[in-house]
Amino acid sequence: MNKSRKRLSLIGLFLLLIIGLGIWDSHIHQQKKTLTIGIYTSSSWNVPNGQQYHIIDYAIKKFKRNHPNIKVEYESGIQLDDYRNWLSEKIIENKMPDLVIVPSHDFNLLASEGAFKNLTPLMNRDKIAPNTFYQSTLQAGQYNNQQLALPYEANPTLMVMNKTLLKKLRLTPPKSSWTPRKFYQLCHQVTHKRKKGKYYGVTSSYSWQDAQLAYGSSLFAKGDNSVQLTSARAHRGFALSEDLTNDASSDNVTSQLFDKGQVTFMPLGLAQYRTYTSYPFYVTRDNNFLWECTKMPGTPGVKSTPMETSMFAISSKAKNSEMAWQFMKLLCTNKDVQRELMQTNMGASVLPSVIKSRQAQNILDDKVINYHNLTVTKLDEIMRSGAVNPKFKDYNNKLETLDYKIQNALKAGNLETQLFNIQLQVNQSQEK
Repeated sequence: MNKSRKRLSLIGLFLLLIIGLGIWDSHIHQQKKTLTIGIYTSSSWNVPNGQQYHIIDYAIKKFKRNHPNIKVEYESGIQLDDYRNWLSEKIIENKMPDLVIVPSHDFNLLASEGAFKNLTPLMNRDKIAPNTFYQSTLQAGQYNNQQLALPYEANPTLMVMNKTLLKKLRLTPPKSSWTPRKFYQLCHQVTHKRKKGKYYGVTSSYSWQDAQLAYGSSLFAKGDNSVQLTSARAHRGFALSEDLTNDASSDNVTSQLFDKGQVTFMPLGLAQYRTYTSYPFYVTRDNNFLWECTKMPGTPGVKSTPMETSMFAISSKAKNSEMAWQFMKLLCTNKDVQRELMQTNMGASVLPSVIKSRQAQNILDDKVINYHNLTVTKLDEIMRSGAVNPKFKDYNNKLETLDYKIQNALKAGNLETQLFNIQLQVNQSQEK
């Protein structure tokens, strides 16, 4: 009797084990059939977008044609401002989605913490050449010599000009190859041709960082990432910032003044430029002059265009990394998806083959009210001049500290004499 009970008990345990393994295998199999994606609802570039999920749904529909058995899930309703906290919580809870969108500002920190899978072997396996993308957009997703994210959408900064005001002041609009010297000469001439109205050369949104890029200045040393503000190129950039600040006579030269026709130049992201030169947003702005745009000023051979890039990365703990890679490739390298993205999101495709196409020119011309002369040839040139931010964990913190100190010194009018002290203070504060 005891032997029979023991035998039944063993059989029962064996059956439970078989059932448990079956349930676990089914669970794992189901996970492999489900691809989870982390995205936010709002535009990456803070422009109106009434079709928040159009691109992701468009890509899912294409994806399902080749992968009908894969279920794709994403959580809706997450705003861009809340996305970082949402993603951090998912990482802490070990519930990070297989594939996540990564804003430029958050990449360094997440990459330094090992959140992303190295994509280099996958790119080599599938023969995705680096020149598939614009160089600066691809480099945006690199960290410690590894490709941790692929570029999805870019928002390069353009220099917008009031063509009507330039003509009124009898000044020749600049060419795309203009230098910082030519830029300042035009700004200075505008401020000294004020006649009846008060005119300004450039809005205050042209920052000291833009001036540094114009001269190809690197403010962070390779190796230890220490701040270096006293090089010859840095001095030229800071001198330009001081000259522009002095010409503005301490006035805050806003975008509203540009809208009123009182300012000649204004840096503006491509997405914002496309939005506010097209219907219906153009008619809400208080301006009645011709807009035109060109590349940001820079010395020859220098990449002087500030470039924001949103990217996609695979979680280092992804449960379905192969399907995440296949979907990422669709989002980032498929020409149809990239064209649809450019049509809907107002930024730029990260693929030269898409930017230089006839379809892209039609997209740029769509619903435009004001003549703006933004050709695909010009946009391609702008994209190729994109700058890449340094790649280290506390880059954003250091830059914020620098910005605060340099802005104060510019306002006080003693930046030149304060540069060495600012450099010393920032470097010492990081050593503590």
